Amino acid sequence: MKFKSLQKKRRSGFTLVEMVIVVTILGILSGIGFMQFRNVQETSRKNADYVAAANLATAANLCLGENPNIVTTDTGKNKIISIDTLKEKGYINYIPKSQSQNSPFVIKIVEQGEEGKKSEELRVSCDLGGGNEVIFYPKPE
Repeated sequence: MKFKSLQKKRRSGFTLVEMVIVVTILGILSGIGFMQFRNVQETSRKNADYVAAANLATAANLCLGENPNIVTTDTGKNKIISIDTLKEKGYINYIPKSQSQNSPFVIKIVEQGEEGKKSEELRVSCDLGGGNEVIFYPKPE
């Protein structure tokens, strides 16, 4: 009789080894989940920048249609449209900030093509300095 009562007591509950294994598995799964969550955050920040850049490009095109002389020229061949001017003229309600980069958006009109077949393209990017930029509009494929 005493032997049967001891067996019942030993079988109720979990051993320390079983608890450590469960905690280890939960730790591994949560680590994988946090890494996936960080990737989702980065992707959503970039997508928010693409949307903001597309809105800026639309506002710039509308502004250029009504005010073609609003363009200023920088030191290179590129022409720049001031985002502050778009806000002052009412084409945008606020000046958007880049979510994925630590720099403001820049709207440029870039000349492309060969000498005989030049065309202009509106480009919205973030200037990272040193000649580096991240282009958000048109969205790179």
